[in-house]
Amino acid sequence: MSSPESASVSFHKREPSFGREILQWSAWAALLGLVLPLSLWILPPIALLSGLLIVASLMVMQRLVGLFCLTRLTIPAFFYLIYISVILVPGFFIFNDEITGSRERFLFGIESVLITVPLGVWLANYCFGFRKQETADYFRRPVAYEQLGASSVRKYVTFLVLALVFVVINLVETPVVPLVFLIRNPGQFFAAALLREDSFKLLNSPLTYVYFVLRGTIFPFLIILSFGRYLQHKQRVWRRLFWASLICGALYAALTIEKSPVATIFGLLFVFYYLFKGGKLGLFATVAAPIIFLAFPLMIILLSYHGSEGGTLAGAIQAIAARILYGPAQVVYAYFEVFPAVVPFQHGASIPKLAFLMGSKAINIPNLVGLYMTDGHDLASISANGCFIGNFNADFGLPGVVVGGVLAGFLMQMVFVYFCRKPKTVVSVAACAICVWAFGELVINPLSTTMLSGGVTFAFLLYWFFNSRGGVRRLNAAVGIVTPPVHT
Repeated sequence: MSSPESASVSFHKREPSFGREILQWSAWAALLGLVLPLSLWILPPIALLSGLLIVASLMVMQRLVGLFCLTRLTIPAFFYLIYISVILVPGFFIFNDEITGSRERFLFGIESVLITVPLGVWLANYCFGFRKQETADYFRRPVAYEQLGASSVRKYVTFLVLALVFVVINLVETPVVPLVFLIRNPGQFFAAALLREDSFKLLNSPLTYVYFVLRGTIFPFLIILSFGRYLQHKQRVWRRLFWASLICGALYAALTIEKSPVATIFGLLFVFYYLFKGGKLGLFATVAAPIIFLAFPLMIILLSYHGSEGGTLAGAIQAIAARILYGPAQVVYAYFEVFPAVVPFQHGASIPKLAFLMGSKAINIPNLVGLYMTDGHDLASISANGCFIGNFNADFGLPGVVVGGVLAGFLMQMVFVYFCRKPKTVVSVAACAICVWAFGELVINPLSTTMLSGGVTFAFLLYWFFNSRGGVRRLNAAVGIVTPPVHT
């Protein structure tokens, strides 16, 4: 077993080389001396201002959370990179193509995140005295070895069995399973879509919320928890529990033929493995992850459009690319177009619990925006879930967008600080992975959903339930735990 002294030596921060520093400063000098004057000559003022804002925001995020260090991605960095890719960059093209009066408000909204989220991250760092070096220490720290007895297996199996009981109840309440129908009737997209809505969104059951949390958080947590315990202990029981939970969870997520729940499970497995390995991944995991992540959505599209132009592999890949890289920004634009030009600001009525406290009737904003985008020609229950700033705009306008961005940045950094300062166990890494993914989905979910049913709150509850308070051995409080496992 390594001594604390030897372990602390391996944690020593490597100083950047002189050559690298010279290269970095030369790049900034070239930017200021060549690119900036050329941009002033060629680009319109709004494009130049946007470019400068992006550069400044990237610099601030790099200083706050090490944005460009891909081996130490934090929760805010993960969200920020996704936001740039699927909201901001496509948003510029949408702004250029649209001619409605909402385009300026839309541009202000999507660019405000570049300022407000870093501001929220800075506030969290200031309030909790967090330094960027703590992030490096967290990723260098090995995952704590936990002494697990029979009680940990019983607790896990009890939870898994209880989850399966609700799965059976859900299946009994569902008249026709959409996945089974689509496999038997490939190409029947519209009929399968109707069954999808009836089997989940429109299901007349008091347990619908339970099914949503079970599919989106409970099963994924159980899957990555058993996966992590198998990686750490190499015990046959945890391998069996991993495969049992993965098969049950993936099949349950696939039953409604929604594409994201199954993809989320495999995406979370990758995020967990990334955190478990301290950000150091091999080539196989890096290449295999996106392929496995996209496999089920591709299969559903091919089955849904079997026999038509969209049923080809090229057509399915194009549809997924448009859905991921263009669709979220297009939905956000619709939010800024509908509110307040078509529908007045809701002042919190989009959040059911807040609307109840205020004595007003809650409005289903995703459904309203979805019907607006399709001119009512799609399913009546359609939902256009948009980036969190869309919901803040729908409720409170641009002031809400600004405040909401600061709040989102503060919350995601606060959660990361919490896990960063906790013992790095399999349970804490699993809960942190759930939060990483949940905050990443702010590009398609409101903040209230992310914090509640979207995963963050339940990640904390599951962490406290499964946390083994007496089973963690530490080298010392600063360095962490290293106890060789006993293979059985």
